[in-house]
Amino acid sequence: MSSQVSYLQASGYILDTDLKIWLRSEYTGISYSDGEETEVHIARIIEQADDIGVLSTELRRHCTDWPTLYHLSGTRANILRPFASALTGDILEIGAGCGAITRYLGECGANVLALEGSPRRAAITRSRTRDLQNVTVLAEKFDQFQCEHQFDVITLIGVLEYANLFISSENPALTMLKQVRSLLKSGGKLIIAIENQLGLKYFAGAPEDHLGRPMYGIEGRYRADQPQTFGRAVLTNLLEEAGFPAAEFMAPFPDYKLPVSILTEEGLSNKRFDGAALAWQSVRRDPQLPRSTNFSLELAWPEIFKNGLALDMANSFLVIASPLKKQMIKSSVFAYHYSTDRAPQYCKETVFERSDENAIVVNYHMLGNHQYDDRVDGIIHFKCPDKAIYAEGVPLSLEFVKIVTREDWSMEDGGAFIRRYISLLHLIANQRGNSLVTSKLTDKLPGDFFDMVPQNIIVNHNGQPVVIDAEWTLNSDIELGWLLFRALLLAIDSIKCFGMNSGGGKVSRRMFIKSIFHSAGYLLSDEDFSRFVDLESAIQQEVSGCVSEGLLNSWTEQMLPTSSAIESNRQVANVDQILAERDEQIANLSQTMSERDNQIAGLQSQIEDIYASTSWRLTSPIRAAKSTLISARHHPTEAPISSYSSPSNNFLRRVYRNRPLPQPVKQQLKQ
Repeated sequence: MSSQVSYLQASGYILDTDLKIWLRSEYTGISYSDGEETEVHIARIIEQADDIGVLSTELRRHCTDWPTLYHLSGTRANILRPFASALTGDILEIGAGCGAITRYLGECGANVLALEGSPRRAAITRSRTRDLQNVTVLAEKFDQFQCEHQFDVITLIGVLEYANLFISSENPALTMLKQVRSLLKSGGKLIIAIENQLGLKYFAGAPEDHLGRPMYGIEGRYRADQPQTFGRAVLTNLLEEAGFPAAEFMAPFPDYKLPVSILTEEGLSNKRFDGAALAWQSVRRDPQLPRSTNFSLELAWPEIFKNGLALDMANSFLVIASPLKKQMIKSSVFAYHYSTDRAPQYCKETVFERSDENAIVVNYHMLGNHQYDDRVDGIIHFKCPDKAIYAEGVPLSLEFVKIVTREDWSMEDGGAFIRRYISLLHLIANQRGNSLVTSKLTDKLPGDFFDMVPQNIIVNHNGQPVVIDAEWTLNSDIELGWLLFRALLLAIDSIKCFGMNSGGGKVSRRMFIKSIFHSAGYLLSDEDFSRFVDLESAIQQEVSGCVSEGLLNSWTEQMLPTSSAIESNRQVANVDQILAERDEQIANLSQTMSERDNQIAGLQSQIEDIYASTSWRLTSPIRAAKSTLISARHHPTEAPISSYSSPSNNFLRRVYRNRPLPQPVKQQLKQ
């Protein structure tokens, strides 16, 4: 009888022989669920699967939406991989969910008690670990968990934030931590993974993970009956008050749910190590990130690191704490990086650490018990080195990111990047004593250039290219066109959101690739485009172990991802420009009208002066005579000819015959 069974029986729990889980006879469970339909679907997938291991390709093929990705992806287990050597003895997992983390703990070989409040989810966890006799599953509320046993390791992976919902006290999170402390051996370890209330992605507009509302956590609007996350200082204080004087923080990227990189405090702050590169390259790996963000996270992360804010603004925390003041994370380790979205034989761990000689080295470890096939009769050949020297510098791919995330980038800018990329390939060939011909897309490059894509090229401080992580070799020469094609595919896929191009319209990935080729001086035909898609699909299928036929074709026809905020800003800018032009026209018209008003006022003043002048009064008889003459000319029956020779007119003619008329009068007569 295992130790788990012994203390469960001693605490009054019984085994449900149908569900194969332990529980109290009267236990009904908690109200937390991903939805009955979703959980039944996940249960059916696991039940029918032959391979239920952490790195199961079979389960990964079922990852078609967020719930299946979260519960079935092997990437979930990466959150505990840095502590693999410490996952021994008796482990209590609080909040097992559907068993993704439980499966990893069980594969580590420890004696695992998985506690889950929902009986249905507990049964799914048992199904996921059905072949592991060292795993026991208990359906129980944590605050009602009856057990005198103490554990070597306790995990709270995505659990502490729910303390408000399931623990009744003035400070539920503190109460939970104190109860955990009572269940831990004096030298034991507590591992916590939780979202950071002040994570950078939330400032960028991502909704709060549990409540789905932007800025909710940042503004501290949590209610007492809602899930609640914490910033680093508050979480540190909670741990200290609960009896954990030693707590070491790490930052998982993009966050703790599906982490691909995990950085230590040393890796977050060391000036020689480019931890920002791991952070910004992980942005696209966050499926919960909204399509539109307030700014480019890829460009923001390097600035956050430069200013020493990386840990405080990490999207999530990974914390290891202990009742004893002792160091638990090796001070020499900077970061862990995981490649687990592949066929099991290609999954690996990359560890960046400081050597005894104070150099930074990169150590590689294959994951799981799967051995990769070292044959060279396939399309590509995989070779994982044991270690390498860390290359200091900037990834070439960051140059591409800076180009296409800015406003008004052009295809010519992209073409210039491709030409720079090719020039660096020439330098790499020269470093190896070779030369390349790159005048046509059909020119051939050696097969080991297959993996020399921009993200695997570091430009050092002297401007020289250094190839990193080149683990794949094509078993034949590679066409220049295909290499450029796959370089652009991977570059596009590394960016969450493009800026608005100078043309202003939406661009498909196909159009983008062909236009960039053209701007770089190469004509990519539709036939070659389709051929490269087929070649790349075959590669992806071999590497991932999943059928990708048709997926890449569909992907290339989609529009480049652009932010709706950017599009709205462009529209607002256009409207602002139109309004500015209209305002200028109105201002010009107002000025013209003002000038005319001044002219009219001047004329009116002149007329008033004329009316008030002596000349005007003296010439009044002449104006009257003129008016009479004009009237008679146009209407002879109304004006007899004798009227023109009236005594008064004759008198006026005699008076003014030899006298010049005043100038205003002349002007008036002319008019």
